[in-house]
Amino acid sequence: MGEIAGRLIAVAAREWEFFRRTTRHIDDHWDLGANLDDPPHTARIGEYWAAVGRPDWDGLTPEPWSAAFISWCFREAGAGAAFWGDETHSVYVDRIRRHDGMSDKLVLHDPALARPRVGDLIWNARGERDPPQTYLAALAQLDAGRFFDSHVDVVVAVQDGVCSSIGGNVWHQKVGGSVTRSDWRLDADGRLVDPRKVWIGVIGNDL
Repeated sequence: MGEIAGRLIAVAAREWEFFRRTTRHIDDHWDLGANLDDPPHTARIGEYWAAVGRPDWDGLTPEPWSAAFISWCFREAGAGAAFWGDETHSVYVDRIRRHDGMSDKLVLHDPALARPRVGDLIWNARGERDPPQTYLAALAQLDAGRFFDSHVDVVVAVQDGVCSSIGGNVWHQKVGGSVTRSDWRLDADGRLVDPRKVWIGVIGNDL
């Protein structure tokens, strides 16, 4: 694992602690911590938004902030020019796949082939506007210039058939959000197979 990847994990873990350890377990049981409308956490989300050019937004702004969270974490980890963040996951993932303003140490892979490692990013489709259901369908939408709704987590542990990851704006109900640690099932070869998400990419992180 590279130095920046190690710091990225530490930053994500620190934010998870700050949000009082909201956790989604492998059996889909939730332990709930802080929600986005708790005043200290509302303000912290404002710091995430500032990292993507939205200094006037905070946790009460009715926009998903998970991409801002990932972008802020990379900045805090010292990625600098190696990672060009955005408020939309599919925009910065597209930059990664094209190596447009992104380090060549960040590489997008098909989740059917790649084994997530600690420090990598895992990417899933979401939303109600015809999200892609496969890696190739995601690439086709990006090729067409359609930046669809999606979500990215940082992998913080891989052990005993489980991939644990941390991401922002994750909650057990439709309204609300926290920095949450989630556990996902892997197959015998270490690939993501958890049916709770539509997995469309693994981003190898060798920073």
